[in-house]
Parts: sequence; structure tokens; C-alpha cells
Amino acid sequence: MEARRPKVRCARIANVSRRLIAFLILIACSCGTVAAQLTPQQKTENLDAFEKVWSKVRERHPDPKLNGLDWQAIHDSTRPLIEKAQSMDEVRGIMRDMLAKLESSHYAIIPADRYTDKPEAAKTPDAPADAGPREGFGQISAEGVLVRFGNLPETRLSFDAHALADGVGYIRFNEFLEPGSIMPQIEAALKGFHDAPGVILDIRGNPGGIGIMAMGIAGFFIDKPGQALGEMTMRDTTLKFVIFPRPQTYKGPLAILVDGGSASTSEILAGGMQDLKRARIFGTRTAGAVLPSDIIRLPNGDGFQYAQAGYTSTGGRVLEGTGVTPDVEVRQTEEARRDGKDLVLDAADEWIRSTHR
Repeated sequence: MEARRPKVRCARIANVSRRLIAFLILIACSCGTVAAQLTPQQKTENLDAFEKVWSKVRERHPDPKLNGLDWQAIHDSTRPLIEKAQSMDEVRGIMRDMLAKLESSHYAIIPADRYTDKPEAAKTPDAPADAGPREGFGQISAEGVLVRFGNLPETRLSFDAHALADGVGYIRFNEFLEPGSIMPQIEAALKGFHDAPGVILDIRGNPGGIGIMAMGIAGFFIDKPGQALGEMTMRDTTLKFVIFPRPQTYKGPLAILVDGGSASTSEILAGGMQDLKRARIFGTRTAGAVLPSDIIRLPNGDGFQYAQAGYTSTGGRVLEGTGVTPDVEVRQTEEARRDGKDLVLDAADEWIRSTHR
């Protein structure tokens, strides 16, 4: 049964977009520079790009009524602005303003200079629209390997797994990408944590990535078949995020750490595991940007990300615009940060230790 989608205020979506903006797009990357005049060919390509963006939204937006918008009227008022635009920044700004009228996450124009080449268009079942300010220990260092997936710009992937001083296992990675690398590392870490009193999965600041990885990771902790993290609803079909248990699953306490930078696949995993009562969630409310999406390349070289499905958690919650509310809300403070303390991690660790008293 398809859950009713709540009305999401434009201010809420704008706030989400501000928090998430750094992952795919750098809106201000050209600020302070003199914009180059567009050539006739660029103007033609920009018009073609505009038509493709407008058409994709009309064809693939999860809501056939496009949230009640007169999309044709918006087309007719926007095209003349594209025709008169004098720079690429102006063109992108006009299209972003058009997309903002949808009041939905996972719509983004990605500047062509974010790409080092022009790969073929590829479907990304749940690629994040963008990402932004991460709270406290929600940041990962710049170390890691550079990876490319489909039409996502190249990004740096980091992974960390180690035992805390009390033996609790700790796993953290910054994006749901490169399953051929991340999944074996999680499996190896959990084998090492087999006798650990609990495991902490830290996805603070993680903007998401490949949606099916949420199901794979859940399978390391769920041993009962037939469970699901939720479902995504497209115009013509509904697909469930079914969990397939691993031959060996970790059965101890699981804590998941989240914050306002946890989006998309992070929210699918955290929200689904919370509904299944398999994990306790610590931190602050997540981004509320949970629409599975695709990314394509446009005729002018830019990338375009667009939502192609709605998402409902296994407990019937529509997380778009609302996010996952932690079971235990914990905020990192400036004082704790200066002292090198992670209050969210400490709270999760204390909960795990309390289960063994």
C-alpha cells in the first residue's frame, strides 16, 4: 500500500539543500570571476539541456501531478530566461530556480567542470543530491581513494574500522559507493568483532550513494529472511528494499550514529533498521532527503540529477522532508569538540555497555 506523502514546506527543502549542497555541486565555484560570454553553440546546447531537464522531470517525477505545479507554464516562462542568459552560471541558476519549485530533494545541476571526462549516462538507484556541513565528529579526513560511479563526479572514499578501548566495534565510511571494496571491508571488520559487546556504525555526514548497499549492510545484522528496509514507489512499479541475511550475522547490540548530513541511503538504512528494532539510533535528525534518483549528462556537458521514486520506510514512514529522528538525541558541543570528546559516540558506547551489566 502506498503511503500518503506529507506536504513538505519549501523552507524545509531549502534548509535540507543548504545542508547537503557540497557533495555534488559547488554553486559558488565561479563567484568573483568574470563570466565568459556564451558562444552560439553553447546557447543552443543550453536550450537543449533545459528541454531535457524539463522533460525528465515531467516524465519521471514520482508524483505525476508534480506537486500540483503547472509544469508547462513553468516551461514557457523559463525558456526565454535561458535564451537571454549571458553565462553558464546564469543558465545553471535559472534551471536550479525552476527545480526548486518542485520542493523536493535529489534535484541538482552539476557543473561540467566537476567531471574530468564524459562518461556514458548510468543509473544510480539512490545517488545523493548533495551534501553539506557535517556536525562535529561527522567529518572524515581527506584521506582515502578517489572513485567514480556512473555520472557522479569523482569523489574520495574513506573507510575506518577498529575496536574502541572497551572492545566495542566501530565502523565508519563516508559514502555508499564502491560495494566491491566497502562490503568486503565491513565483512572482515565484523568477523573481527565477532565477540565484541556491540558494534557502532557511524554514518554521520554520509550523504548516501548506491541504494542497494543499504540492503547488503543490513544483511550483516539481520538473520531473519523476508525482512525489508522499506520500499521505493515509481510511477509504474514498487520495489522493496529486501534484506538477504548473510551466512554469518552479528547478533549483538547495534548503534547507528546520524546527523543532519546523513542523507539518502544513510536514511534508508538507519530508518529501516530502526523500524525493525534491530538498531538504536543516536545523534540528531537526518537530512530528510530520501528520494532514489538517477544522474544523466546534458547536451551542454553538465550533469542532472532527478528523483525517480518515492520512499517509504518498512514502518510506513515517509522520510522525505522529515528525516529519521534518533532514539537518543545527542548533540556535539563546541566545548566537547575542543576537548577531543565525541558525545554521540560516547552515548552509543555507554548504551552498549549498559546492555551487558
